[in-house]
Amino acid sequence: MEQSELVVEKRTASGTAAARRLRRRGLTPAILYGRGMESLPLAVDSRMLRSLMHAGGHNVLVRLKIQDGEGEPPTVMVKEIQRDAVTGMTLNVDFQRISLTEKVTAEVPVVLVGEAPGVKQGGVLDQILRQVECLPTDIPAGFELDVSDLQVAHSLHVSDLVAPPGVEITTEPTAVVVAVTRVAEEVVAPPVAEAAVEEGAAPAEAEEAAEAAEEE
Repeated sequence: MEQSELVVEKRTASGTAAARRLRRRGLTPAILYGRGMESLPLAVDSRMLRSLMHAGGHNVLVRLKIQDGEGEPPTVMVKEIQRDAVTGMTLNVDFQRISLTEKVTAEVPVVLVGEAPGVKQGGVLDQILRQVECLPTDIPAGFELDVSDLQVAHSLHVSDLVAPPGVEITTEPTAVVVAVTRVAEEVVAPPVAEAAVEEGAAPAEAEEAAEAAEEE
């Protein structure tokens, strides 16, 4: 996987007011942590961050060029993004230092291919994302899983995923990735005797009326 480059700057002020001032300048508060080093508060250009995430997704590898920073630019992954629940604006981003020679855990989406026959039969398709463990340079963009033969009450498991070389799936092979579940049928109550629904009739009177109707 290719690495992208992102220029960031150090920030000294913290708190809600300081974060708002940064966003008004078109910057997003960020923090860098990991690999036994102290966390470092940063600020990143919001437009550059959006462009990076759009092009590379959540598992993109990034070289952070820290203004006034010392040493080699660290290679990082986006560990977490906090967004406003209403506007969708990015409020904060966490970068995690990584080593290209050590394994990391990343969430990789499963892309379903085909149309499950069980859905046509009234079932509901449930899809689950799974984690994979691999070298950072080998993180796949996603797994493809063919559901063309998936019937109602059937499922596909982690063992059905085909991992590329260098990728180790840490989830149990028997864990369900996608399944077609049966929709519960609506239970219809039995019809009530006509005599029982007469307006103003008490329960006991309704039963007596129903019995008299049967004797006739």
